[in-house]
Amino acid sequence: MPPRRLAQALSLFLVAFSPALAQAQTLSLPAAAAEAHGPVWQYTVRPGDTLIGLGRQYLRDPAQWPLIQRDNHIAHARQIPPGTVLRIPADLLRQQPSSARLAQVFGQVLWRAQAQSAWQPAEAGQMLAAGSQVQAPEEGSAVIELANGTRLTLQPGSELALDTLSLYADGLMADTRLRLQHGQVEIRDNPRRLPNQNLRILTPSAQAVVRGTQFRVGVEAQITREETLGGAVELQAAGAQVRVDGGQGSLARQGQPPLPPVTLLAAPDVSSLPSVFEQLPLRFTLPGQAGAAAWFGQIAPEAAPVQVLVQKFSVGKALNIGDLPDGRYVLRVRAVDANGLQGLDASHAFTVFARPFFPMLTAPGAGATVRVPRPTLRWSQVVDVTRTHLQVAAGADFAQPLFDVVLPGEAWAPSADLPAGELRWRAASLDAQGRQGPWSAAQTFRYLPGPGPADLAKAAVRFDRDHLLLDLPPAPAGQHYALTLSDHVGLQPALAQTQTSGGAVSLPRPASGKRYLGARLVDDSDGTQGPPVVQVIDVPPRYPYLWLLLIPLLPAL
Repeated sequence: MPPRRLAQALSLFLVAFSPALAQAQTLSLPAAAAEAHGPVWQYTVRPGDTLIGLGRQYLRDPAQWPLIQRDNHIAHARQIPPGTVLRIPADLLRQQPSSARLAQVFGQVLWRAQAQSAWQPAEAGQMLAAGSQVQAPEEGSAVIELANGTRLTLQPGSELALDTLSLYADGLMADTRLRLQHGQVEIRDNPRRLPNQNLRILTPSAQAVVRGTQFRVGVEAQITREETLGGAVELQAAGAQVRVDGGQGSLARQGQPPLPPVTLLAAPDVSSLPSVFEQLPLRFTLPGQAGAAAWFGQIAPEAAPVQVLVQKFSVGKALNIGDLPDGRYVLRVRAVDANGLQGLDASHAFTVFARPFFPMLTAPGAGATVRVPRPTLRWSQVVDVTRTHLQVAAGADFAQPLFDVVLPGEAWAPSADLPAGELRWRAASLDAQGRQGPWSAAQTFRYLPGPGPADLAKAAVRFDRDHLLLDLPPAPAGQHYALTLSDHVGLQPALAQTQTSGGAVSLPRPASGKRYLGARLVDDSDGTQGPPVVQVIDVPPRYPYLWLLLIPLLPAL
């Protein structure tokens, strides 16, 4: 006789001749064999229960109650001690279909009733029967709720099939089998801790058998990744299985058994990440973390944290996000180890306040020096902006700005002279509704007053036969004179020009009459000129007594 048949015969013999021993023993072999072919319902016997009554109430064929007696080694079908746990294979139980509900839909999520059906847009609240498939594109996500309260969050770029949604024994047991084709799903299983809830997640390379937990399953390139956040999951592949407890992860490659579980990487330190972004793109620079080979991040609205707006994977230390509307958000970020297992989540709340966009400050440039007391400040034009709020300050902040104006256009000059020294300016945009966006970064420039007017009061003017001679006082330190002699008060065209630091100056003697001498002080370092000072010079005739020679000729005239 084969060993297994012999063991069964021996157990029947013991049941027949030792009822007390049979009740004390619960042989695991038949139950384990039954569970290998499907889920097993564990029923706790109550006072007054009989196998015949249980068969009539729960079995698909009430006459099959002897199978329960046999497999559970019950000596007397009508006398079962209360508290005895009966293990009943699901294929003996009456079955009824269950369903799931699309609790939330974000983006263009698609669904179909079965594999041969056409994809169509999914709507929140619709029911999903067994055989349904749900597809979330890269810009979408969905939350699916099972009858027992289990919630599955289908991440962007994922596809899930609801292969089995079954209830047994008047709903006292559930059997759910889901197939993740690709992408990632996050699961919070059986939150009410109901007994006899069976959930399996199948992938192309493995399956996860859930024992009441919170976990993630991901599929990519024939690799199944499982990370347990709470409870335990049995990951099965290639005829082997490992138990993955909370805080651990494992993965299975196509045709290979699962890797031994490893501890998930700790949640990253996000304490130094910025809480407000006033310009785009967004950049989250993460601190180094031992064991981290990459980073995985998701951004969701603060008011709807399960809605994934952006999902990023980065092998560097930074997550860069190109654009987000203004608002409040939550960043969920995980460190990824060398096997691709994603660690524990860290959450960071932040605000985007970037619109209307601030203009670019163009003149004076950063660190520039201006020499005029009322320089023209210029900035770039911004689309959909009607006015600009401008501030100029002398201190380290703008608590007491020197100028605070709101004006149209892209240029402005102060109405009063600037103080000498280092100054800061910034600008913010206002839209048609008067909403002001963020301030630009403050830009620093320096006002260095230009040379003052030249003092010609002490200048002595002389003439010799061929020259106009000037004696000028020394120019201020770091400056020199620029002199222009002209027939016109506007000093153009020039009869002569020269530059000097002071002292004796010689210019060609102009013809007699009224002439104009202009003088400016000029900065030696950058050529900045002060205001012109114009002095009128009466140039005498070169030979003032030459007319006396004409007196003898007068009678002849």
